[in-house]
Amino acid sequence: MDASDVAFPSLGDERPEYSAARATWSQTLRPALESRERERTETIATAKSRTIKTALVVGAVAIVGAIFIFGSANIFLAIFISFFVTAIASGAAWVPLFAMQSQTKQLVVGSAAEAFGFEYDTLHPDVSGISDWKSAGAWIKQRHPKKEGGGFFQTIKQPESPTPAFDVLKDAKLMPGYDSRKFEDMITGTRAGAQFSLVECKLTEQRGSGKNRRTVTTFQGLLVHIAYPERFFGRTLIARQGWWKGWFGDQDLKKVDLVAKAFEDEFTVYSTDQVEARALLTPDRIERLIALERHFSGGKLRGIFEGDHLTLALEAKNQFEAGSIWKPLVDPQRYISALEEMGLVCDLIDGFLTREWVQDKL
Repeated sequence: MDASDVAFPSLGDERPEYSAARATWSQTLRPALESRERERTETIATAKSRTIKTALVVGAVAIVGAIFIFGSANIFLAIFISFFVTAIASGAAWVPLFAMQSQTKQLVVGSAAEAFGFEYDTLHPDVSGISDWKSAGAWIKQRHPKKEGGGFFQTIKQPESPTPAFDVLKDAKLMPGYDSRKFEDMITGTRAGAQFSLVECKLTEQRGSGKNRRTVTTFQGLLVHIAYPERFFGRTLIARQGWWKGWFGDQDLKKVDLVAKAFEDEFTVYSTDQVEARALLTPDRIERLIALERHFSGGKLRGIFEGDHLTLALEAKNQFEAGSIWKPLVDPQRYISALEEMGLVCDLIDGFLTREWVQDKL
């Protein structure tokens, strides 16, 4: 019995989008992954072989050189240097494997997105042409051409935000400080009659100096931008209690007393329209937000209702990974996990666009 015969029946009754999962797996995904599996094992074998050969040559040269110049007392330093040089010299040999990881992710998660009528893009750069340092250098030059009349590469610019969510949240002071930012895993589509976009975002910041300098992640999670079917009359901001007080500079925003007092221990809400804010943030919707945090293993949810959009940020671990490239690719659980994650995206949007929640989803 195929593994999918056991796994996929459990998906069929939960959501209508799951009904074609078995056919998609057997007719499309499994054949594609079987082909990629052969390529995966060959790529790993080639990279290992090149690394071992490089290590032997570099190690022999380093050890002989150290003994000849410094004596046997420095042999351990020579071994350390040989490991370091080997890692650099053979690093490009492993790039095709990571390119395959990105392509497999696009295939598996993209198929899950299609089941819901959504579109998916890893947002990863195409590194499939890199196999050694020469091709790596050509790839870098193509992406970051030299300045006119200069001998240095241009400074790498911060990537453009692929959705409006980041800029909306940043302008509302709902995002923390950062020195660099990264976006991946963008999902777009229509749900409950509204267009939406979702993207994963990671912000990092350099702190300290000298030996104490370190890179700190200031945000990692999901950014969601939903085109709300009706325009909001006011501007409403929501955040987890005690996380942020940045909106106090806006004199038009006033603290909202929520209908359910118990939830005031969970969230802080400010708005220019008290009536609208209470209508939006009903007890069932706030319960929904808390449940979403739990399911995404995240926290510090914050968001803004303004104009014709609802924009949310939710800290969470990596989503939409489609399994490890170090494990066999022909595993239906990769597809099942992606389908379930797409279902969670639907739950997040449904929480604010429908009044009748789908029972037992969260």
